[in-house]
Amino acid sequence: MGGVNKIENGYLFMLKLFVVQYRLTHMVEKDSSSSSSDNAMPSTAKLEGVIVILTFLIKIGKYLPWIVLAFAAASMILAVFYFTWWNNLAGGIVNLVLATAGFIFFGQLVRRRRIHRHTYRYTRKDLPHRETNVPEEGKVRAAEVG
Repeated sequence: MGGVNKIENGYLFMLKLFVVQYRLTHMVEKDSSSSSSDNAMPSTAKLEGVIVILTFLIKIGKYLPWIVLAFAAASMILAVFYFTWWNNLAGGIVNLVLATAGFIFFGQLVRRRRIHRHTYRYTRKDLPHRETNVPEEGKVRAAEVG
């Protein structure tokens, strides 16, 4: 049941995105022919469009490692098909190289996210909460020198 709601929300989000883009393109056409008193509406629509696009990009960034992993796995499956069923050596090598690069990139993304969680003191329920007493730099340097 929850998966259906996520899919419906995704479709609604994409529909909103297309409506905003449609409005933006028609607002630009009206801007060139309208007077200066009607400029409040297009700027609001443009701002709404920027917000929607940024929200979409943030969602892509949130799920980027899993998107990369899916493409790498699909490329690996295509490489296997190229080598076995379709007997195409060039296509298999290209897809194998792409899959390898995708898996390496996925590993780098996952490692980077783990490092930055602790660097920025990002806490979620799945991470153990730990309190750290970080002394000020001046006190540490004074203790080291003295």
